[in-house]
Amino acid sequence: MKTVCIIGAGPAGLVTAKTLMQRCDFSVTILEAASRVGGMWRGQPGERGDKCSPDMRTNLSSFTVAFSDLSWASVDTSDPVPAPDSFTTLFPKAWQVGRYLETYAHRFGVHPNIIFNQRVVHAKLLEDVKTWEIASVNSVTLEESTQKYDYLIVASGFFGEPIASFDPSANKKLSNIQHSSRFRDLSSLTNSAGKIVVIGGGISGSEAAAQAAFQISSAKTSPGNKKSSHAKSTVYHIINRPFYCLPRYLPQNPHNTEIQDFNLAPKFLPLDFVLYDLSRRGKGEISATITTVPPDKAKKGHEFVRSLIGGDQRGIGGAELVYKPDQMQHPGYTGITDTYTEFVRSGIIVPVQGWVEEVKQREASDLLDITLKHSEPWSTSSTSEAQSNSEITDVTGVIEAIGYKTSLDFLDARTKECLHYDPSCPRVPYLLTRGSIFAREVPTLGFVGFYEGPYWAVMEMQARVIAEAWSRPEYIQGNLTKPEMLHHEDAENMRQAIKERSLQVPQFWMMDYVGLVEEFSRSTDVKRDDSTFGYQSGPAFASRYHDINNAEYANSEPREAINGVAQLIKASKEDHVFVAPAVFRGMQGIWTLKRNITSRNAASPGGTFSGTAHFHPRMPTNAKYSAEYLYVEEGTFKMDTGYSFPATRRYVYRFNERADQITAWFADEDGESVGALFNTWDFYAPDDAYHGWMAQGQHWCNPDTYTNTCEFRFRGASLQTFGIIYQVEGPKKDYTHESWYERPQTEYR
Repeated sequence: MKTVCIIGAGPAGLVTAKTLMQRCDFSVTILEAASRVGGMWRGQPGERGDKCSPDMRTNLSSFTVAFSDLSWASVDTSDPVPAPDSFTTLFPKAWQVGRYLETYAHRFGVHPNIIFNQRVVHAKLLEDVKTWEIASVNSVTLEESTQKYDYLIVASGFFGEPIASFDPSANKKLSNIQHSSRFRDLSSLTNSAGKIVVIGGGISGSEAAAQAAFQISSAKTSPGNKKSSHAKSTVYHIINRPFYCLPRYLPQNPHNTEIQDFNLAPKFLPLDFVLYDLSRRGKGEISATITTVPPDKAKKGHEFVRSLIGGDQRGIGGAELVYKPDQMQHPGYTGITDTYTEFVRSGIIVPVQGWVEEVKQREASDLLDITLKHSEPWSTSSTSEAQSNSEITDVTGVIEAIGYKTSLDFLDARTKECLHYDPSCPRVPYLLTRGSIFAREVPTLGFVGFYEGPYWAVMEMQARVIAEAWSRPEYIQGNLTKPEMLHHEDAENMRQAIKERSLQVPQFWMMDYVGLVEEFSRSTDVKRDDSTFGYQSGPAFASRYHDINNAEYANSEPREAINGVAQLIKASKEDHVFVAPAVFRGMQGIWTLKRNITSRNAASPGGTFSGTAHFHPRMPTNAKYSAEYLYVEEGTFKMDTGYSFPATRRYVYRFNERADQITAWFADEDGESVGALFNTWDFYAPDDAYHGWMAQGQHWCNPDTYTNTCEFRFRGASLQTFGIIYQVEGPKKDYTHESWYERPQTEYR
């Protein structure tokens, strides 16, 4: 029996072990440095977590963050400290992903094969170029051990450790400079209010900036007499190029070209359902695109993303996030965040284009000064001034979202040489075969999840490719026949393009998730299940690539997951599923408000109101709700009698994810605490294409009755306009209260 050592018990290691163990000719041992499975997902509620907070939500839905043969419905994700109405959402928390992996390890018998607290310190390929000598140390007992294996699989992750810090101190341990993987809250970053700087764009940078901005917004508006000092802080986000902000829910039908550019009432789906829709790839055989992006394809990518989010982001007020026409020949970058853009519009986040040259610490002070270099093509101007340096001074804290480098120091020098190791290119440090699976010159070495963005279906497919290859004697004898085992030109070409600073390098160099899964499925003879969605349509996710020849398949968990996706897609088309979270997300931020009150009671004159309304995100004041706003409107009310006076009012808006419902509450006397329930919105589709999504509700406020109708008009995923009309009737009241909200014309900085 062939012995296999797998380094790492995260998702990559677990799915590889399970896949190999299902074949009788492999004996598997997993060496895991931590005390439990999960990798970056292993943190428990209340813990700090490793590379992310245990409370962080996934960016992709639970159908993509899953393997083919374990449904989330089979996983107990209840909180160890139960919260009211606790349940598993479509975008689970990190600790719930860890629970999924624990269940997976036990369900498929992997757990007994794991040696915990065992850190690999050296992996040496012996003279026969087949056998591996693995030295490890137990972090608890400090006992060292050495074992020999026929095969070695690296499944410890591509993102090993942060890239070198800008920290100017000798020991690189300034408390007010933290990597984004360590950042949890502003209070642990700095005690002082002021400028918080996030260095780095893309997904981790946009998440960190949005997280810091949310904490500032919450500090300003949460109930309590004592406000956090960070209520007065501002986030400066340094990015070297624009990026698009993708929310978690995207429109599946953004356009209605018959009557207008955009559908005012689009149907929404989780973003991975939309982005990974197989029908976008046509009817031919799908293969992965692992190369630089040519200008014409880059432009199409920009146009597609803009159709989803509703434009080029110009309306939020800053040029820093807008790709100019001549820049659309280069691939667009994205971040996944529900809140970032409106924090920019409201001024809590200030994007700054440039490259950090230096971070200096003031003498006898915690304050930092940051020097930036601005250079084309990503500066805001082509003038010579844009080529000069600038500074951000008096910075109180820095969050570094500048990426990671791999940490495979345990590999011996000979192996690294065979892998063509180049530490100067952290994005492609080793030249692996197509799909980042094999080392051509070391046939007993395999990699799973070792590339930028290791989606779970890809990891499962990589494990299947390895299992099939190592089960064939001809593979070890060097007679390779499968295309993915023959060459590493993809990695070599991409490394060269990165080192040459080509502007056609995509955000993630193995970004074609759908193409990779399709290629791997063909190479392992696993047919995609099209029985539910039809040929080459519907989203690509792991459960569609299960062994459909299995006699138990019809009633198996893959079938349960496929049916779950199909039901959600059907509900989004026929009902109003996902409309409420899309509306609630879209309400965030500042609006221009115009109101007309038409009274039918001579004793109570009507009038008009003109001013602004602001939906301030804050930490929910009740665990039952997943999101909450403090609503504040301010302006001038002009009565029909001609008398004018300043007016303000406050409410609290809440979103209950489990009920898929938005509610409005009166603000209490302090203007921040939650008072009595005011209204509940029930959504329904409009009667025609000229209206947005509709909602209605009714509330009895003794002795009066409030009946409301709402309309929400979208442009892509962006809510552009909405109206709320109340019909109020009672012993002394009889009036119509009509309010319309529009985004303000923000100055284009």
